[in-house]
Amino acid sequence: MTVSRFPFWRIVPAERPGEVILPVMPPATTGPEGAPHVMGGVALAAIIDAMQLDSELPVLWAQAQFLSPTQHATELVIACEQCGGGQAVAQYAATVSSNGRPTHRASAALGYREPCEQTVFAQMPDVPGPDESTPVEVNWSAPGSLPDQIDYRIAQEDNAAGLQAVWTRSAAGFAIDACWLAIISDYFLGAHPASRGGSSLDAMFRFVQGAEPGWVLSVTQLAAFDRGVVHGSARHFSQDGRLLAISSQTGVLPRIPRTL
Repeated sequence: MTVSRFPFWRIVPAERPGEVILPVMPPATTGPEGAPHVMGGVALAAIIDAMQLDSELPVLWAQAQFLSPTQHATELVIACEQCGGGQAVAQYAATVSSNGRPTHRASAALGYREPCEQTVFAQMPDVPGPDESTPVEVNWSAPGSLPDQIDYRIAQEDNAAGLQAVWTRSAAGFAIDACWLAIISDYFLGAHPASRGGSSLDAMFRFVQGAEPGWVLSVTQLAAFDRGVVHGSARHFSQDGRLLAISSQTGVLPRIPRTL
C-alpha cells in the first residue's frame, strides 16, 4: 500500500492566463495497471480547488458532467471563470480538457452570507462505528492508486433497499475539507453490487462544513435502476455526527458488475 502525503488534487499554474493544471499522479487515478484513469471525484476536487483559489471564496455547491474518458492522461487543464453572482455569492463555470479534448464541464457557486446561525436538520443514522465495521480491501486497482489512499469500512449494507453506510478515512490524514469530501462522494457506484464497475455521468456536490482529519460516514441511498443507469444520493457525516456534505449522481450500470 503506497500512500501519498501530498494532496494529489491540488492544481498548479498554467502558462496561459485563466488556466491551471492538475498534474495526474497515480493517487489521483483508479483502474488496473496499464489502464489508469482520473477518478471523477478527484477531477471535481481539482475544479473546486481552482475555483476557490480564483474567487478566494469557499464553495457552496459544485457539479460536474463527465464528457469523455481520461485514461492515460498526464495532466488535466482547467479553465474557470466567474459568470455571475452578487455581493455574497459568485457563480462560476469551468471546462476541463486533456490534450485538447474536453473531459469535464462544471459549474459552481461560492461564497457566504453572514451573520447566519447554523441549523442542521439531517441526522446521522445509528450504525456501527468504524472500529466495529467491516474493512474492505480493493484488489482491482493498481498499487499506489486512489484506493490505497483511503481506509474503507462497511457499517451497513441493505442491497434490497439500495442502502449502504460506509466509513472512509484519508490514509495520509488529510483534513476533511470540500475537496476531500468531493473525492469520497464519488464512491457512489460502490454502494450496490449491481452498480460496482459502472461509470458516472455526473456528480453533484453540496458542501456544508469541514472537519478535522478522521472518519467520514457516507450514507448512500439509491433511488432507482432504470434504462441502464442508477440514480441516487448520499449524505456525509463526521464521526461525531455533524452533517458535512450532500451529494448525488447518475451512473451507467456495468455490463459485468465488479466485486470490491
